[in-house]
Amino acid sequence: MLTQRIKVSNERSSSITLWLEPWGEDYGMSPGDAFEVLAANVAEGFYFHVSSDEKGMKIYAEGDANDVSVYQSGKMLSCGHNRREETW
Repeated sequence: MLTQRIKVSNERSSSITLWLEPWGEDYGMSPGDAFEVLAANVAEGFYFHVSSDEKGMKIYAEGDANDVSVYQSGKMLSCGHNRREETW
């Protein structure tokens, strides 16, 4: 099986939220933070779809994968990492 990965960074001057979909997991990104999203044992045709707005970005895992995780500097992060209160 294959592995897919995508690296994302927050180049803004303010914090944002990274949402990992379809699970609804959230990860706070401070200015300058860089994360890597890794999908293990993906099926053929798997891909990441990225969208962003003023509050953050969403990464959609499209297709089958056994495990999708978020890392920062090689350390796996948990849902809620650096969570900030949303001001919607």
